[in-house]
Amino acid sequence: MYDPAQGTTECNARCGSSFSDAYKPVQIQVTGDNDCTWNIVRPANETTRVIFSMLELNPSADCSQENVTVLDEDFGVLGVLCPNSPKITTFESPGKVYVRVFSNSASLTRTVYFLYYSVTPANTVKCGGNLNSYSGKISSPNYPDRHQPFTYCVWHVTTPKNTKAKLSFTEIFVEPDFACRFDFIAVYDGPTTDSPLKDVLCGRTVANLETSSNEFTLVFNGDYANSYFGFSVDYSAIPKTNNSSLSCSGDSMTVVINPNYIDSLGYNANELTLNDKTCAPNSANPVVFEVPFGSCGTVKKLQDHTIYYTNTIHASTVGVITRRKQLQIIVTCELESDSIAEIMYVTEDDIIQDQTESGKYDVSLDFYPTNDFITPVQESPYFIELNQSVFLQATVQSSDSDLTVFVDTCFASPQANFHSPNYDLIRRGCTKDNTYHNYPSGSGLARFSFSAFKFLNTHPSVYLQCQLVICDVSDVGSRCNQGCVTRQRRDLGSKVWKTNTVLGPLRLKHHNEPEAAGSASEKTEDVVKTDQSSLYVLGISVLVLNALIVAFVVLRYTRREPTGYRYHAVATN
Repeated sequence: MYDPAQGTTECNARCGSSFSDAYKPVQIQVTGDNDCTWNIVRPANETTRVIFSMLELNPSADCSQENVTVLDEDFGVLGVLCPNSPKITTFESPGKVYVRVFSNSASLTRTVYFLYYSVTPANTVKCGGNLNSYSGKISSPNYPDRHQPFTYCVWHVTTPKNTKAKLSFTEIFVEPDFACRFDFIAVYDGPTTDSPLKDVLCGRTVANLETSSNEFTLVFNGDYANSYFGFSVDYSAIPKTNNSSLSCSGDSMTVVINPNYIDSLGYNANELTLNDKTCAPNSANPVVFEVPFGSCGTVKKLQDHTIYYTNTIHASTVGVITRRKQLQIIVTCELESDSIAEIMYVTEDDIIQDQTESGKYDVSLDFYPTNDFITPVQESPYFIELNQSVFLQATVQSSDSDLTVFVDTCFASPQANFHSPNYDLIRRGCTKDNTYHNYPSGSGLARFSFSAFKFLNTHPSVYLQCQLVICDVSDVGSRCNQGCVTRQRRDLGSKVWKTNTVLGPLRLKHHNEPEAAGSASEKTEDVVKTDQSSLYVLGISVLVLNALIVAFVVLRYTRREPTGYRYHAVATN
């Protein structure tokens, strides 16, 4: 087993061994034609964590020929490690865990190393989390002091769109090992530990890495012995391509500029401002401007039903002459209904570069219990009575108070994928359901209601998909002011001008059967007792009459209803 003084592990754990220790490092070495399963025996009320930090299988084999399979105590598969899988992989499951190593006939040595232990409140270290920023620092717990045993941390980091992350490890001092089996730092090039493994670090060193996208995941693992100082890493966003990047949200735009580019022109971040000279960068390394739509000199322009927000980053110069290029970065967010086109112009005297991207408005659609639209419904699914009024509000998240929302189309389906049958509430602004009602809209919102229904054939749920249009209130010719359109207008432009929002499911409340039975038994006291034979004859007559009525109604309904859907008629009192 693992010796803290020597940093070694006993090899060749016997095929089929069972481990009952609270924690244990295990190294397995097998050759060809092996199929062995190791049993980790832990209490059912404890979570067992298994961390693989070495995986050396036959690189010429595929996963069907050679793999490591991890199973829970019910022999459910937690995961399968293949010859090309990342060597850093973690599994967690209550109680027992089984590790099966299967190899083909190739005569070479396979090596698998893992550490297992029970996760308890006593050994759980609070660390990791989700970080969303353009720069920051991540350190091991207690850094620069020693971290606790069984430290396991996962950080998920997101930088602005159209950037990538630059990581600078200023210090790494974790337990040294030739393969980083014991304590390690793993960097994944993506949002989860399923993303490609960028690098594994241990020992005493420094490192610099760059990701390929604006998301990365960092894992730190420390076993039960030989705790050192840990690590510290600074990360920052840099443009994914060229020297600068632009991204737009519903109420601002973010500009990230490579500081090396600014330095090459002879400027520094302190010399850069927006149109409003009081608006300086939010960060100097990287150089970041958070440009609001409603201030800092941002200019709003409305043209051809499209809204433009534009600002300029200037490099200030002092004196009569200069030997530095005049730098201007002109940034524009072009918003047409639900689409956002991001445009950037960088001018160095007569040199112009541009970038264009696309995005979406941030729009929400919520249920409300009453028509005062004060508190949204939090429960999901939302249980309601048949024919009960359903109130909804669509909201665009933006600081621009001149934006409004228009409900263009809203239809229902009994399935979340909106395959048929479908039922229209409103289509291209034209009301299709006689219970549909629009309420007066306000700044950045639209409100409407309808009476609850259900689909036939016992579908329990109703999902809604609504297509919403965002317009400027001063644009008299916008789609929001056109109302019901019986055919598609040709002057709407080539860009997509709707945003789809899905909400649901709605489900009908079920009446309590004992209560219904009780009320029925109370009514039987008032029923006049009738001879059994008379009741039998009367019952047969009623059934025949009902069958004729139903057949007549169905025939009329199917002849009048040419569409391919059916829905439950609204009940009346």
